[in-house]
Amino acid sequence: MSRSDADQAPRVSVIVPVRNAAGHVERCLEALCAQTWPADRLEVIVVDDGSVDETRGRVRNHPVELIARRGVGSPYAARNAGIARARGEILAFTDSDCVPDKHWVERGVAALDAESADLAGGRVRFRLSEPARGAEVVDALHNLDHDRSIPLRGEAKTGNLFVRRRVLLAVGGFDGERRSGGDVAFTRRAVGAGYALVYAADAVVEKPARRLLPLLRKQLRVGRGQLQLWREQGIPDREILRRSLRCLLPQRPGHLREELAERGLERSRTWWVRVWLAAWAASLAEGMGHTLAWLRGGG
Repeated sequence: MSRSDADQAPRVSVIVPVRNAAGHVERCLEALCAQTWPADRLEVIVVDDGSVDETRGRVRNHPVELIARRGVGSPYAARNAGIARARGEILAFTDSDCVPDKHWVERGVAALDAESADLAGGRVRFRLSEPARGAEVVDALHNLDHDRSIPLRGEAKTGNLFVRRRVLLAVGGFDGERRSGGDVAFTRRAVGAGYALVYAADAVVEKPARRLLPLLRKQLRVGRGQLQLWREQGIPDREILRRSLRCLLPQRPGHLREELAERGLERSRTWWVRVWLAAWAASLAEGMGHTLAWLRGGG
């Protein structure tokens, strides 16, 4: 970026919610502090949501702004606290376990400008073990898949998201009462109001893929949040029940093989069976999340 371009660059605020992230938050912050975007046009706001480990001390080792919240709310309430403090014309969101590429901000803003867009969801590249575990592959296949969720469903996640401030002023921030699905609800609301959401393939963050137990906990949260999202879409009870029951069934082997081949992940038969079993376990956890939401009044 030339000096004249840097002088005219919009101010960008990066918002990172954290909770008990002492083991990984510094990698995220080091990457954010090394961005190619002009330093005087970039602010990083970390919102700590009730950590009980050394997270706050680790954050204070970096030239970023820390908002310390009392108690435990939700990551979306934390992001709203960051939005309230942010001064940028563009707000960028990522997670504390993500490591943004050094060009992340520059390329995210470029994607907004190139397509006259209002929101842009970047690419999340999952870091897998070697050899890759089945649960890690399932996580990489089915979560934060902006290359599919943006063009097919008009939704994106806050693991890698850029939003112009005018969108937030018009449609409001995130639903701070949610534990899962708040980013999907927000981007759907923005798209429904006529704002353009695009996929920014060159704006990359790297994220460690989850192993089995963290993946199952994630899918349980997804299932609980999904029921509310379906209700907001006006999907009838019969269809919701059908979708929930479908989670009990294993994924069709042929479809899973196609997904693996598309990503260049097809390997031995034993490895493939492990992936298939992990995918079924994740689906069952999501279905359990639907059931818990029903029992707690979500239905």
